[in-house]
Amino acid sequence: MDFEKKIKDDRESLNRDIMKLVSIDSVESKPAEGMPFGEGPAKALQCYLGLAEEAGLQTENFDNYAGHADYGNGEETVGILGHVDVVPCGEGWICDPFRPRIIDGKLYGRGVLDNKGPMVVCLHAVKILKEMGIPLSKKIRLIVGANEETDWKCMDYYFGVKKMTPPQISFTPDAEFPLNHAEKGVFQYQLVTDLKEKIELSGGNAYNSVAESASALLPAGLEETVRERMPKWEEATSCKISCETEKQGVRLSVRGFAAHAASPAKGINAVSGMMYMIADLGLEGELSEIARWYMKNIGFDLQGKGLGIDLSDEISGALSFNVGKVEVIDGKLILSIDNRVPVTYKCKEVQDLLEKNLEESRFRFENPQITEAIYVPKDSFLVTTLMDVYREITQDYDAEPQVDGACSYARALENCVAFGAILPGQPDLMHQKNEYLELDKLDLWMKIYLEAIYRLAQ
Repeated sequence: MDFEKKIKDDRESLNRDIMKLVSIDSVESKPAEGMPFGEGPAKALQCYLGLAEEAGLQTENFDNYAGHADYGNGEETVGILGHVDVVPCGEGWICDPFRPRIIDGKLYGRGVLDNKGPMVVCLHAVKILKEMGIPLSKKIRLIVGANEETDWKCMDYYFGVKKMTPPQISFTPDAEFPLNHAEKGVFQYQLVTDLKEKIELSGGNAYNSVAESASALLPAGLEETVRERMPKWEEATSCKISCETEKQGVRLSVRGFAAHAASPAKGINAVSGMMYMIADLGLEGELSEIARWYMKNIGFDLQGKGLGIDLSDEISGALSFNVGKVEVIDGKLILSIDNRVPVTYKCKEVQDLLEKNLEESRFRFENPQITEAIYVPKDSFLVTTLMDVYREITQDYDAEPQVDGACSYARALENCVAFGAILPGQPDLMHQKNEYLELDKLDLWMKIYLEAIYRLAQ
């Protein structure tokens, strides 16, 4: 179909709606009455459904856990799944991440890529199909959650508690083009050790992000030694380091580079950098003992070799290992770990290997959270249709379906894949500071999603 004129006419409205939704701070916060994930996610969900109502779609809000917006009346349903919650922003932004700004053709703001921008584009695609009055044989349902970045209670509520019928065929615009027909298992857990000494140590903020910063309190009198070793440490770890003397000791602050846990090699883990530095000091005491254990069993390896879990397969490659967070709580030091598990393995297999290899260790395994891998065949109607659309519009006829380590809503139901929205060559700034959307990509996004939705629903 030729949608060129409608895309051009809709562009100003599209930009405005993306900025409106991105302006809402929807990082999960303390639950409140009628707002299970805090005020921000609830407001963002209400905003999105309000935009859908303005477009003439039928909407329903399921107690601020999730919502949907419908167009059409077919017996079968095409689902488009996305989310309005976002990860914490971190520091060092070029602007306030919740006051989106356009700078040099780039729209900066938390969520412009993950996942508010793509979901608004899909909403506008459905809006254009409606305005053009194009006959469709299937219902289109935009399903929106408010808890994707943490534990998916939104989808549990929508499909489980409310028992909403899953669409027969679906995609989520929450990854990269061309398409992910399989996603690795997501295995998150904690490695915990009891402390006898008082330790001040912290770093990172979420399982699914490479830790961007870390901090430790070292014994007094070490500032000169730390400063002497800083050049060597920065070269070895690629981290930025600072230190200062406080009343209680010397504060070591380390800064790395955030990235999604599905691709830890794209980041620089500040927790690993900090542990390297502490171990290198060769001090006595429990903090040094833990740092040495860390470097022996985890270190800078991103496949879990030191813990005996470096699994791989031909379909999806190697397991990935990310330390997302370190903290001290109630006399315990806790490492929060994220693994992306090859599709031919179950997460329980990784757990069994871990527990075996930790038997003689001071650390123990706790609090597993499991999301198993998914796989949709390359020759399915869903995959072939979406791949045909992508190849035709981009003229990239060499593109092939991919396997990814990310955890998208494609796992929430059967026959669903991740389709975009990051284009080849487009910076993947999801979960990073200064997340931005190049506005000149919007027309291509619209062409792809309009044609894809039309072909799936016709």
